[in-house]
Amino acid sequence: MKYAAKCSFGRIILKINDQRLAEGLQLFANPRNTAAGGLCMKDPKEVARRGLEAFIYTLGYAVNTAGEDMLGRFETHAESLDMLGALGFKVPGPERKVCGNIREVVDFCLYWQGQREEYPYEIDGMVVKVNNRQLQERTGYTSHHPRWAIAFKFQAKQATTKLINVEYQVGKIGSITPVAKLEPVALAGVTISSVSLHNEDFITGKDLRIGDTVLVERAGDVIPYIVKSLPELRQGKEEPIVFPRFCPVNNTATPVELVREAGESAWRCPDCVCGAQDLERMIFHVSKDAMDIEGLGESIIRRFYEMGWLRNIADVYRLDYDRIAQLEGFGEKSAKNLRESVDKARQNPLHRLLHSLSIHHVGKKVSKLIAAEIHHLLDLRQWTVDDYLHIKDIGPVVAENLSAFFHNPRNIEMLETMEKLGLNLNQTDEDRPKAADTNAPLHGKTILFTGALLTMSRKEAQEKAESRRRQKPERREF
Repeated sequence: MKYAAKCSFGRIILKINDQRLAEGLQLFANPRNTAAGGLCMKDPKEVARRGLEAFIYTLGYAVNTAGEDMLGRFETHAESLDMLGALGFKVPGPERKVCGNIREVVDFCLYWQGQREEYPYEIDGMVVKVNNRQLQERTGYTSHHPRWAIAFKFQAKQATTKLINVEYQVGKIGSITPVAKLEPVALAGVTISSVSLHNEDFITGKDLRIGDTVLVERAGDVIPYIVKSLPELRQGKEEPIVFPRFCPVNNTATPVELVREAGESAWRCPDCVCGAQDLERMIFHVSKDAMDIEGLGESIIRRFYEMGWLRNIADVYRLDYDRIAQLEGFGEKSAKNLRESVDKARQNPLHRLLHSLSIHHVGKKVSKLIAAEIHHLLDLRQWTVDDYLHIKDIGPVVAENLSAFFHNPRNIEMLETMEKLGLNLNQTDEDRPKAADTNAPLHGKTILFTGALLTMSRKEAQEKAESRRRQKPERREF
């Protein structure tokens, strides 16, 4: 069975917050975070104090005492929910309706949109489902959701506030992101004071100005978003937002002019001299999607950077663990565990290292395609744009970016230093393309994994299935 946990705002959040207030603890802002945080807690007694309630919304597995599949006895989704309700499970009641046509569906959703403030649970929409189970099976699934269900999102809650300033952030590839600083405003259970403005086109398209009264909402009741400015409320003192010509994050005496490439909306700092991009690249380099160095998260990277211990990616591999052991919050064991994590990362496959370098438009897929074609990462010094274009699925923009990176002497020097520090730059077995065997049991098959797996992670299952697409099954004699 699949289920969703929700908190009743009126009956539970207020009760919990009264208790936390008496204990001098920070109050919870909204039911969503309270429920999600509660499910992640390790102490079941603390979880019980949250008063979570589970609503069962679908039946995914049903067998009898003989182990026979019983899902087929239910012709409709509604029948399976009625059975679950009869067994004592909490299922939707008046909030659920079998509709005869799409107009009836829309009217029912709009009715509940009007009732959302009176409903004892905080909701941001409804889910419309095909009722017939055979049609559900025929419709099928994508990699992450059923095709027979779609969300009807309610209109986001909105509020007005003042845009008082714009600050700028730099990303790992030098993209400059403007961030609006707002007069704090309470909206949908949180206080909003910062909102991303994305890029210059977003600012000009909405005619935003410093001092404007703006309409703010939480997209999907989650992400803060400026819907529009309210020009009718302007008093003549508002100032246009002028996007900077030079890197606004650079704190050195050397200005760097921003560039905007054709077809892109972001302005980028092409040659960082202040180290801001290096910091973001180090944060990404150690992340789970890249080199996956456990114990070296963003906060630790920032801390070591401020202490002067990290200045570029290579510095990650020459940390002084004796000094780290003396830091507050660490100790001998933590320093030892960190050393082991870094040492493990030194042997990562080539595609992980390539992805971790933050080359513009070079993600996991492209990194694997490149790693399958080379014996050593520095072989790419000799590659031309045409060499990259000969690889299927690599286009001219990606090829130009790769070529520029591996013809930059500063990047080559960094990689040579990393290799001297013990980092693997050679192709590994994991990087080499697997030869397909037409006799493999799953050759030519497409496999889709849904739901939770009991004995392995989804990634492990995908790797096992992929190996069976390419290899013959082992022959065993008994």
